[in-house]
Amino acid sequence: MALKEAYLIVDIGTGNARVAVCAIDGEILSIKRENVHYETDSNYEDSIFFNPEGLWGQIIKLSKEALAESGEVQINAITATSQREGIVITDKDGDSLLGMPNIDHRGRKWEPSLKDKDLVYNLSGRYPTSLFSAFKLVGVREVYPELFEKIKCFMSISDWIQFKFSGIECYEHSQASETLLYDVENKAWSSDLLAQFNLSTEILPQLKDAGTILGSIKPDVAQEFGVNPQAVVVVGGGDTQLAIRSMEPSANDVVIVSGTTTPIIKIVDAYEKDSEQRTWTSRHIDANNFILEANAGVTGLELSAIKGDFSTQMKDTMSLKRIRGCDLFTMCCVFRFIDS
Repeated sequence: MALKEAYLIVDIGTGNARVAVCAIDGEILSIKRENVHYETDSNYEDSIFFNPEGLWGQIIKLSKEALAESGEVQINAITATSQREGIVITDKDGDSLLGMPNIDHRGRKWEPSLKDKDLVYNLSGRYPTSLFSAFKLVGVREVYPELFEKIKCFMSISDWIQFKFSGIECYEHSQASETLLYDVENKAWSSDLLAQFNLSTEILPQLKDAGTILGSIKPDVAQEFGVNPQAVVVVGGGDTQLAIRSMEPSANDVVIVSGTTTPIIKIVDAYEKDSEQRTWTSRHIDANNFILEANAGVTGLELSAIKGDFSTQMKDTMSLKRIRGCDLFTMCCVFRFIDS
């Protein structure tokens, strides 16, 4: 009996690590998830990090569980997506040194020292803040210079996952848009932006298009996961761009992607900026389009906090009596949305 052909997909959000097995006709065979484990660094005012090898261990565990639940399948390809702005730094031996998620703001102290914010906005398509990757690297350099000297390469979290599967370093264009080191209009790393942050081109991996084959799965990884040793690793992209792609919007449609933040997106075919520098412009996952974005901020985190507070109140019978029926219905809808 022929095995069912399938894909293995890894998705690292701000809160959850997820692994799915999907048949080639789109049927989802299994999804497994766990919370991502974060720690704080007291050497900064606002810094959160994760252990990359710990996250990789979670990916292995979840993948094995998803594969076991999917039955007899042949994995033809593996890909990844992740939160934007999160990065992992690696050394010359390919070891993973530190993971910094999108909610890590270790570079905030050095925001005022950036000399030409207008230039950064004009080239990178976003007003420079510690949300973005370049400031995370600056924060490492200023507080942990010995660690910074070990850096051979940095990658988005999804590109790092693909590196772990294939052994090949890259940075996909939609993810590179979040670094402040990438010329969004010209689809290339920028020496002018690197100079603004006093960073070297040596730590930049090659740029790759989403949907292209990065390479084959490493033999030892195929054995560890128990998957087809002929499987290929396909370049993924930013989670917002992939969510947009799944909606198949038409020209001039507006798409809202509600997660940790709430990007409000319009696909455009030319590089657009805002005179007041309020919008972000990024590369889409296709070859030629851009996404123009306004963002309502960390609405998803706020809804999660409401969910937690409300769940606690629900344990109190007296609190339950004080909730009107319409309010209860509204909050149940919110919970269902958050959990989906």
